[in-house]
Amino acid sequence: MTNLESDDRMARALEALGQADFPEAINLLEGLVVEDAANARAWSRLGVCYLETQRPTEAVEALSRAVQVAPEDPESHYLLGNASGSLGQLDRAAACYRRALDLDPRHAKAEEFLMKVESLIESRDHYRTGLGLLYSKNPSPEDLTRSLRELVLSVAIFENSPARDNLPEATRRLRDLQRETPLAMEVTPELQPWMAACERGFQCIQFKNWLGAQAAYQEALTYRVGDAFVHLALGFCFMELGEIDNAVRALLRTMELDPHCDFTHLARVQRIN
Repeated sequence: MTNLESDDRMARALEALGQADFPEAINLLEGLVVEDAANARAWSRLGVCYLETQRPTEAVEALSRAVQVAPEDPESHYLLGNASGSLGQLDRAAACYRRALDLDPRHAKAEEFLMKVESLIESRDHYRTGLGLLYSKNPSPEDLTRSLRELVLSVAIFENSPARDNLPEATRRLRDLQRETPLAMEVTPELQPWMAACERGFQCIQFKNWLGAQAAYQEALTYRVGDAFVHLALGFCFMELGEIDNAVRALLRTMELDPHCDFTHLARVQRIN
């Protein structure tokens, strides 16, 4: 194939690609790379076509060839990151985006996608840790507490984390271990409504009246917003009611207020005055 013929075929492939005629573009580009395996642009555009037609494995192969032929092209690294991510290869995708940014620090899309992938990786790591602890052999109360923490963090980082499906099981197993823990404190007259609401919430939980407990503990928060044990109880109530997003928010707040909170403790306020 002469250079003129190659240029003409590339022009027609790019025109077909621009018109979203992917079958024609693929046909032309596949012919080009067969004739010239060092045609980095053809490999790159072929990878785009494969991505657009939901053929991610072939896209990774084509874009890997593009990167191999032209390792200094940031766009090919970026596209390879997209293809790798579509296959769930998050670590490889992140590496590709970083390389694209090394070559072109102003590559806005690579920067944007790198941030997203790094969040997904962080969420995935929390999920794997939480899952491993939850289903380990004879997990201790500490293991289950940490498991719930990890699963909550996974969902907090990535809303659609598969950890959502494991949160009810984690809270159920912790609830089975929960024991009353006295919280002795001085209750001034202005805090008496708060204490009464906490006690109603505690009693409702004993009878598995989750709606009543939720209402009581939410009332308690109107008097004191910084009680980790109230947010913890609310988190369990929300989980029992199937309100996972609210449960995650409540448990996150618990962890913020008390980083060492033991989720097997169900606090009950006792007056010391």
